[in-house]
Amino acid sequence: MTVEPCAMCCGAALHARVARVVYGAADPKAGAVESLHRLLDDARANHRVEAMGGVRAAEAAALLREFFETKR
Repeated sequence: MTVEPCAMCCGAALHARVARVVYGAADPKAGAVESLHRLLDDARANHRVEAMGGVRAAEAAALLREFFETKR
């Protein structure tokens, strides 16, 4: 993934029993892995998803910035 998953994406990963999520850029507005919430670390969930963020973060942030600049 390019950006940190939101709450709905984290919920889907938990329900689908995804083993690992790898993403580039953090999402300070809606990120639910480490920015706003830590949903994948919640002990109440019956499944654990390994999460690795910051992979090629600068490139991911640039890609997101470029995408949204073309939308405006």
